[in-house]
Amino acid sequence: MKSGALMNFLANKLAPFGEKVAQQRHLKALREGVLMAMPLVLIGSIFTLIGSFPVDAWTTWLHEHGELDTLLNTMANNSFGLLALATSFGIAYRLAESYDTDGPSAGILALGAFLLVTPPLTDADGAVGIPYGMMGGKGLFTAIVVAFVAAEIYRQFIQRDFTIKMPKSVPDVVGRSFAALVPGAVILILFAVIMKVLQVTGIGSLNNLLAIIVGTPLSYIGATLPGTFVAVLLNSIFWFCGVNGGQVVGSVMNPIWLQQADANRLALQAGQELPNIITAPFMDLFVYMGGGGATIGLALCLLFFSKSKEYKVLGKVSGIPALFNINTAILFSFPTVLNPIMLIPFILTPVANAVITYAAMATGLVPLTTGVALPWTTPPILGGFLATGGSWQAAVLQAILVVLSFVIYYPFFKAADMAHVRIEQGKESAAETVETVEAGATAEVAATVEAATATATPNVEGARA
Repeated sequence: MKSGALMNFLANKLAPFGEKVAQQRHLKALREGVLMAMPLVLIGSIFTLIGSFPVDAWTTWLHEHGELDTLLNTMANNSFGLLALATSFGIAYRLAESYDTDGPSAGILALGAFLLVTPPLTDADGAVGIPYGMMGGKGLFTAIVVAFVAAEIYRQFIQRDFTIKMPKSVPDVVGRSFAALVPGAVILILFAVIMKVLQVTGIGSLNNLLAIIVGTPLSYIGATLPGTFVAVLLNSIFWFCGVNGGQVVGSVMNPIWLQQADANRLALQAGQELPNIITAPFMDLFVYMGGGGATIGLALCLLFFSKSKEYKVLGKVSGIPALFNINTAILFSFPTVLNPIMLIPFILTPVANAVITYAAMATGLVPLTTGVALPWTTPPILGGFLATGGSWQAAVLQAILVVLSFVIYYPFFKAADMAHVRIEQGKESAAETVETVEAGATAEVAATVEAATATATPNVEGARA
């Protein structure tokens, strides 16, 4: 495929498709619903980090004071460990809102249905409890499916006006509660029947069924290097087309990576070997350094090596945000989006980051991420150190990846920079030419006027004589 045909395909075919996918109702609700749970994830990560901070004296002191160790684990379980529970509410809430129906009511019904299909814990005395393990990453797929089904059933009843209606004098909040009674009863009865059928058939629970149907295939994509390669490639291509690749690819992959991060967190608490290399921090802090396309190296090029006056200004504007993985200015002002010169490094850099980081962790050179979910804006060096439980090797790896990004982007940046310098010089030459012509024209007019004046003066004086 020729370069022109490729760019035409990306701009006119793939970009509109990606935009439609990013705005698809259910994927958007999934993305926004998971984001509603992120405050809990980030807060819980702080408690996990405190409880496992890599200072022997500190961890020994915590173990000696077991109540503090237990308290930190309890706080983590009641924040990060409620990821699935919060997500079930968030997804149903956003999906119902997209249909212009009552989001809170749909969210509450989804939350109740999720708890209904989650197998309870029963002790020897017959006491029943809610299992923490299923409220977090382990129950995430179940939470997503239950939220979608609950919100769809709820909006069908509301939009078809099949509800209990209250007089207009009744407060709106009371009216909405009564309107949710019929769809709520249908939702809970449906999931109760599903739960009973799964128990009778020996499958056990909806979580077990989804783990077989959905979880296993997606885990092969999200937990393996080839699958990660595909996700990174699609992310970069969509960003290159001007479509938010994180919204398109992340809608599907982020729940998987969060689930794997939570599995590492639980393993860390239990003193077990961490099971997953590829997690949400793996992607956010090692693969996408500098933002989509891993453009931190390009930011350094702009900041320190620009010859173009415009690029020098852009480097000053974009350099600091790039350290926090914010690269909007680079994407659309450099630009990287739909710039044929930048297509190769934009795809190659994050792919190289993924391969190198995976190899370093798989071989034991760098520890795995501990499940601590840091904000995606955490700068390099610090992010790697904290995400791996205080590993200096991870910090060094991030520094190496920054240098690698710079090396990959530099020759392509240099070509773009030289081309832009020529354009600026051409504009300056044109401006100078215009100024010269204008100055020459002005001088010529002045000389003509002066000559005409000199000629006219004797004639006037002769007339007077």
